[in-house]
This record gives sequence, C-alpha cells and structure tokens, in this order.
Amino acid sequence: MTKWKIQKKYIKIALIALGVIILALFFSYMLEHQEQVKDWTKVMKHAIFPIMAGSILAYLLNPILNFFERNLFAPLGNKIFKKNEKKGKKFSRVCGITCTLVVFFVMLVGGIYMVAPQVYQSVVKIVTEAPTYYENVNGWINDISKDNPELGRYLVPALDRIYNQALTYVNEDILPNMDKIVAGVTSGIVGGVKMLLNVVVAVIVSVYVMSEKEILISVFKKLTYSLFSVKDANAVVRGARYANQVFGGFINGKIIDSFIIGVLCYIFMVCVDFHYPVLISMIIGVTNVIPYFGPFIGAIPSILILLMMDFKQGLIFGIFVLVLQQIDGNIIGPLILGDRLKISSMWILFAILIGGGFFGIPGMILGAPCFACIYAMVSTFCKVKLEQKELPLTTADYLLIDQISIEKEVEQESEEKAE
Repeated sequence: MTKWKIQKKYIKIALIALGVIILALFFSYMLEHQEQVKDWTKVMKHAIFPIMAGSILAYLLNPILNFFERNLFAPLGNKIFKKNEKKGKKFSRVCGITCTLVVFFVMLVGGIYMVAPQVYQSVVKIVTEAPTYYENVNGWINDISKDNPELGRYLVPALDRIYNQALTYVNEDILPNMDKIVAGVTSGIVGGVKMLLNVVVAVIVSVYVMSEKEILISVFKKLTYSLFSVKDANAVVRGARYANQVFGGFINGKIIDSFIIGVLCYIFMVCVDFHYPVLISMIIGVTNVIPYFGPFIGAIPSILILLMMDFKQGLIFGIFVLVLQQIDGNIIGPLILGDRLKISSMWILFAILIGGGFFGIPGMILGAPCFACIYAMVSTFCKVKLEQKELPLTTADYLLIDQISIEKEVEQESEEKAE
C-alpha cells in the first residue's frame, strides 16, 4: 500500500514536470515566431468574433425572449397543442425568438434612423461653426481680461496657440493626405461589408443559442460533473448561477437605466431649446453605462460644446447634469438595479479603476460585476475555512479581535493525528 502511494506521488510530479516543459516549449515557439502567431491570432479573432458576438447578443436578448414565452406564447402553445407538450414548447420558442428579433431590429433600425442623421448634422455643424466658437471663447477671455489682466495674459496666448495648432493640423496633415484618406475610406467600406457579414452571422448564431439554450446549459453541467467531484461541481454550478444573476441583472439594468437618463436629458434639452439635443443626450446616455465615472466622462465634453455656443446654456446644463445624476443615483438606479453587486462602493471604485486600466472602456463597464463574482467566490471560500476552524463568520467581529487563542487549533490537530 505504501509502495503504491509513493509511485502515485512520483507519477503526479512527473506529469506536472511534463506539463511545465510543454508550456515552456510552447511559449518559446511563440516568442520565436511572433509574426506567425499574430497572423494566427487575427484569423482566430475573425473566426471567433461572430460566435462570441452572437452568444453575447443572445444573452442580452434572453430576458425579452423569456417575457414573450412566459406571458404570451407558452400559454397559447399549451392551448393549441394540448396533447403534445413538445410541439407546444417548440411553438412558443419559435414565436418567442421571432418576436424578440423583431423587437431588436425595430429598436436598432429605428434608433439608427432617428439618431444617426441628427448626430451627423450636429457634428457637421460643430466643425463648420468652429470659427464662431473661437470668437465666442475669445470674447469671454477679453471680458475676463478686463477684470483680471494677469489671467488674460495667460489665456489669450493659450487660445491662439490651440487655434493655430488646429489650423496647422488641418492644412498640413489632413488636406495633403486626402488621397490616403480616400484610400482608407475605400478599405473602410470593405471592412464595413465584412463587419456587416459578421453581424448577420452573429444574429444567426444568437438564434441558435436562444433556441438551444437549455441544451447548452445541460452540456455545461454534464462536463462540470464529469470533471470535478460532486461537491466541487455543485460549487461551480452555484458560482455560474450567481454570475448569471449578477451580470444579467447589472448589464440589462444598466442599459435600461442609461436609456432612461438619455431620454430625460433629451426631453430637457428640447424643452429649454438647447443646441445639439440628440448628440449630447446620446453622449450622456451611452457614457452613463460606466459606473461612477461615466456621468463625468459624458458631461465634460457636452458642457464644453454648449459653453462654446452659449455660456449660459453650458452653465445651466452643468447644473442639470448634477441634478439628473442625483436622481439617477438615489431613485432610478436603485429602483432598476437594486443591490445586485452586493459589494461596497469602495470595491466598485477599485474594480472600475483596475478594469479600465487593463481593458479600457469595456473593463470599466464589466469591472464591477466581475469583481462582485470574485468577491463572492473568495467570501464563500473564507466562510468554509472559518466554519472548519469554528471562528466567527461576520467581518465586524474581527474589528476588536487582538488575537485568537491557538489552544483549540492545537487540540484539533492532535485529534486529527490521533485518528
């Protein structure tokens, strides 16, 4: 018996060593053939992108599908196919997916049709009226200089320098390279066609994922229980279920919340007749998806645009954004999102900073739910270990603890050795 244990130990060490050697050879090959690895990575990205995009789209559309199935087509299918439950489920799934795609395309095409032309007109107007903005800002600086000559001495040269640099960039970098820009636009059109094809494939993939979602979940559970012990597999399934609740609730809730904020901003700007209502409302709504920093990221350029048009509009809009974010943070956000992440604001802030530092905007959006899942996993692990040691589970209990007696741990170790 002892001999077999020793052999098994050596076999395990040999397998680990073999794995390390294989990984070392693999990384060595990657370093020696970086160009080939880059080409292979590009091919893999193009191949995997439609599948990933389709899976993400199916995940986001799943709540809409569930709504149609549970409230409309499942009862209807049960009435039509009373004697055949499979046909009833198939009928409700097909009708639910069809209605979900109709809602998605209506929102997508309608949003593009309504927003894109006005955004384009706003951008063109901003570019063509750049000299007017310069004159307005120059007028403000002159007014400031009358009361504060020292401040004006710094602001006027700074404004002239920025304006001259912009003109130099247009005259020396953009205009002489129009042939390259045209060629870039042509290649961009080809890339746009490829992107359109990828979108079509992604939509097709999303249809298959939505139609076979129960099978995919069953396959995941089957693989999990085949690879791990029952106890560990149960933990993995619970973790996946928790991650689904966190990500699904947070992302869908944040999209709805940001849409409401964008609509409220648009209504306000139209009522008070501010410039560029569609463009600025879209900026405010899209950036609001990012927790904490999103409102500031969207508000700063929006306020600057309005300040260049009219100082009073920029000031009023800044006050409105502050009020709107207070309403969102205290009323709209908690009502829609609730406490889905179940972590403190400090941890959310850290997650956003770390996620944004490594992965940019996507990291800022997904950093908080990812950290919430990691936090829950670590908390569960700590809870299990503390229960085994018969120690307090509540974090607040450790604030006043100087040290814990080791007598109980020594007794437990002696009992384990005796057994």
